[in-house]
Amino acid sequence: MIVINYLICLIALVLLGYETWLVIKRNRKIDLKGKDDFFTFCLVLLFASLILRPDEHASFVVAMRNMLILMVIIFSLAVKRGINEQGILKLGFMIPWSKVAEVYISSYQMTKLVVTFSTQKRRFKLFYPKYQLKKLIYEIQKYHPDVMVEEDLNVI
Repeated sequence: MIVINYLICLIALVLLGYETWLVIKRNRKIDLKGKDDFFTFCLVLLFASLILRPDEHASFVVAMRNMLILMVIIFSLAVKRGINEQGILKLGFMIPWSKVAEVYISSYQMTKLVVTFSTQKRRFKLFYPKYQLKKLIYEIQKYHPDVMVEEDLNVI
């Protein structure tokens, strides 16, 4: 069991290093920064903090494992999501423009937009403020000519 805890600690350290590399290298290359669904992140953080809660009787390795896992989850907020010339950048991966089959922009709440990028297998969403609608359409049309916009949005 202790070997598994050390292995999990090592994997968490590697993930922290990868996230640091993404923050240093990839964050500068994003043309238009978007956001992921914050509600989902909060649910993941809630369940992780419930499962990995502090225990005063736990060993040092278990406490270190729990702390490193929570650090990986929280530090993932520092990695920017968005679009650039290569594709759609999500948390730890990129979807190239060549794989994007459909782009749909719709309204979300009162002041936000949700952009849905569809590939052959999955759908990916990014959230943007509504005032960036024109710039968003312009940036996406540089790389993908067919952008569908919800009728209720006023694009003039």
